[in-house]
Amino acid sequence: MNRIRRIMKKGKTEVFALCLSILLSCAMIFVGFRFYQHYWQQLITTEESQLQTMAEIIGNNLDTYLNQQLHEINLYYDASERSAESTNFAEVLEDSIPFFLEQNENLYNWISLTAPDGRVRRYAPGKMPATEEKESSFSQKTAQQAQITGKAISSETGWYELYIQKDIRGKDGIYRLKLAMNLETLYQKIVAPVKIGQHGYSSVKDQNFYIIMHNAKDQIGLEARTDRTRLYPTLDYSSMDAWLKKQGEEDRGAALVDTYDWSDPAHPPVRRLVAFQVFYLQGERWIVNSTLPVEELSLPLDSMMRTLMCIIVLYILLLILIMVFVLRTRFQAEAQQKEIAYLKEINHGMETVARQNDEIRHYQRVQSLGMMASHIAHEFNNYLTPVMIYAELLENEEALSDENKEMVHEMLTSVDKASNLSKDLLAFSRQDTGVRLEPLNFTKEVQRAIMIVRQLTPAAITLTTEILEQPLYVLGRKGMAEHILLNLSKNAFQAMEASERKELHITLCAVSDEKLRLEIRDTGCGIRPDALKKIFEPFYTTKGSRQGTGLGLSVVQNIVNSIGGTIRVESELQSGTCFIVEIPLIQEGEGAQGEEQRTRLQRVSRIALVAQAETQKQWRSAAAKTKRTLDFYGHPAALIRRIQKNPDAYDLVITEYALPGMNGIELCEIIRRINPKIRLLLVAEQSDADYEWYLNNGIVDRFMLKSEFHTEFSELLKE
Repeated sequence: MNRIRRIMKKGKTEVFALCLSILLSCAMIFVGFRFYQHYWQQLITTEESQLQTMAEIIGNNLDTYLNQQLHEINLYYDASERSAESTNFAEVLEDSIPFFLEQNENLYNWISLTAPDGRVRRYAPGKMPATEEKESSFSQKTAQQAQITGKAISSETGWYELYIQKDIRGKDGIYRLKLAMNLETLYQKIVAPVKIGQHGYSSVKDQNFYIIMHNAKDQIGLEARTDRTRLYPTLDYSSMDAWLKKQGEEDRGAALVDTYDWSDPAHPPVRRLVAFQVFYLQGERWIVNSTLPVEELSLPLDSMMRTLMCIIVLYILLLILIMVFVLRTRFQAEAQQKEIAYLKEINHGMETVARQNDEIRHYQRVQSLGMMASHIAHEFNNYLTPVMIYAELLENEEALSDENKEMVHEMLTSVDKASNLSKDLLAFSRQDTGVRLEPLNFTKEVQRAIMIVRQLTPAAITLTTEILEQPLYVLGRKGMAEHILLNLSKNAFQAMEASERKELHITLCAVSDEKLRLEIRDTGCGIRPDALKKIFEPFYTTKGSRQGTGLGLSVVQNIVNSIGGTIRVESELQSGTCFIVEIPLIQEGEGAQGEEQRTRLQRVSRIALVAQAETQKQWRSAAAKTKRTLDFYGHPAALIRRIQKNPDAYDLVITEYALPGMNGIELCEIIRRINPKIRLLLVAEQSDADYEWYLNNGIVDRFMLKSEFHTEFSELLKE
């Protein structure tokens, strides 16, 4: 996830392109879906209109055809009636009926002729006339036009027969013709030829919703709702009920109806688009339905949508492949850039270490000169001893005149001052390495240091002090007050060389119950703003390497930081400079080194550990359940790069001495230069005098043996 976040931050163009591509893909899918919806609705509307037209055409054709048949019957038998005026009318009718049946090709199942005396003869295609039982006489006295009198299902065909009645006047009375029109023939002539797709069809119902014509023969004669419910009680008729209600209230309409495939014995559910048209046949309301399965209607559209979706999927896959290729190329380029930057960091680190080693060697030479000065002071003190002894002997010599005795006394006083100065310098040069912290009366330490500073103060400079008499106890090292004051005072002396007013003021006070403040204020030339930012950096100097090492203020800061204190500077050009040191206080007799170091370690929350693989395993096991932020590094260059980018990334850096590319001391020097506030802890297999020197001079804050560190580190992280 972190890698993805870094890539997203760096590769904004690629991320934008990816997001844009995804949006375009979503837009294409959305547009395709909306197109499908719109086209589907448009297709439904168009098909509804077509089905409506078909139903209307079928209804008109049925109405026209039936009226035409009625008219034809009237013409045919009216002519027979006229021709029968001079002949036997009954014979004429009996001869005309078979011819009429033959001319209409199975349109009629049979025709019956009822004579005025009630005698009935039935004529059927391909059969001999049959005499039936007499009917009761009817009261009709005049001829009537052909008209539809009813319908019923034929027991022979299973289809409806439409009954047409025609009354003809003869010489001996009224003859009645009854024609049974076969609606199957009518269906095949008028309705079935109108093709509606592959599985579409039309059907006809009467005003009572009885099915008159249907492509499924077993549906003929059923009431569209009641009979079907009786025969198929498990089916859902909710959609059909709404459709039948619409047909009962309106003369035309269309809708999507959830119905069933009545031609299949299993009656599977099917959704159909249905249109209906009402026509009236001699006052009776007939309903024509034209229907088409929605599945058949949507086949071309679904095929087109499948093709479109395949194109979109291919586009998205191609887009993904392109983005994978681009991101992979980006990853590889970033990996190469990181490797190059890593090598540059290592190279820069090695150059920095080499440069600092030169500066450290220069500082060590200066330290050697200090040691030599210490040796000279010691020898000088030895040489002063006989002078002092002999001067005391001379002073006690009675033969000397008073004037000579006074001269010898002055000589003894000067020798005594020189001896005291030599002893103080010697004691300062022999200060403890500071490996161990101990409770100190800082007030006395400052007073003792001021005595040395006072003796070293040039005559042209006025030294004033304001020292709190109350003992102030800190956890520190002996001699550190002298080190701090001498370094800061020496800088003040040099800063006031060209000043008209030359005053040095040293103040020691308690800010609160928790810390003290030591101020060293001068009236020198001040420090430039750009130099203020770098003044505590190791090896930074404005005096040149011959006059200063650039380590003085850095060492002071490291000493102060190593005991939990802070140092800051306030300066104004041509007015003066003030260094303010604040150090935590302890109660008298309180504090041991181990406990204080433990407390300071507990205060840190972000820790970086630099070690080789084997050591990392041990340290990781110790830090398995800690709540602190722990980052492990196998190479120092990686940590240097992190701290260069974010100097406040860590509160504490723990490093072992043996590292790849550089040792732990060199790593600490680089980190100290980048951020002096980071605590530095060095872990090594065994102790060495050089470690103590680096500890004393603030390069590292603490040194521990590896055998001791693992146990203490584990306990501290558990707390």
